[in-house]
Amino acid sequence: MSSPTPSAIPVAAPIRVRERLAAAPDGPRRVLHASSTAVYLDLDGWCVGLVSAAATRVPCALWSTLPDLGVLRPTAYVSAGELVVGGRALRITRLVDPRATRVGHHADHGPAPETVVASGLDLPADGRLTAAHLDHLLGRGPGLTPLGDDVLAGWLATRAALGRPDPALAAAVRRRLGVTTLLSATLLECALHGEALPQLADWLAVPDDTTTAALLAVGATSGAGLLAGARLALTSLSTDHSTERPGRAA
Repeated sequence: MSSPTPSAIPVAAPIRVRERLAAAPDGPRRVLHASSTAVYLDLDGWCVGLVSAAATRVPCALWSTLPDLGVLRPTAYVSAGELVVGGRALRITRLVDPRATRVGHHADHGPAPETVVASGLDLPADGRLTAAHLDHLLGRGPGLTPLGDDVLAGWLATRAALGRPDPALAAAVRRRLGVTTLLSATLLECALHGEALPQLADWLAVPDDTTTAALLAVGATSGAGLLAGARLALTSLSTDHSTERPGRAA
């Protein structure tokens, strides 16, 4: 008697994650990280994840309502545009747009969080990041998403949300994504598209004590890095000097 087919797991999918899965060839994929809250895998050079109900809903992951992903075997493959993790298909039942599109009134941009200040990262007082800063930010710090990358992601996502991206800096970031982890590189690519964690999007829309605390609670240092980057981006617009100039692209 054959074993019953494991039931599919319903998930919400960011639009571009669904598009990448639909375009991906069938076959196994290498699992990069597996824990009770998140599973990340290499989808042809782009990091795709599955997150639990308690995990932060990153824009490169499928969002589940499972309380514990530790029950799934750390195996993954793609079949007909559908991701299968631990032998269970991840069935997309809802599409979401993770872009941050609303920015409220930020009267006081505030200083960088103490965690970021103590890290020794070289952050410009005028908030203007250029290609020259990338050597001191990309890949700087421990973990799946180094602190320097989080700062940069916060800056990029905020400028995109404000409709003021910096094309020259964006091009420089894209050229150097290989110096950091695949997850962090993917999240930076998401930020270039204006995609952000819900906690950052909420803070941009309503910058109060509640949204600030929620953002700072993300990860060990990720939330602090994102907040620092977002504040830098807001500061940069008060005396904006775009790097989009002839001969300035790095």
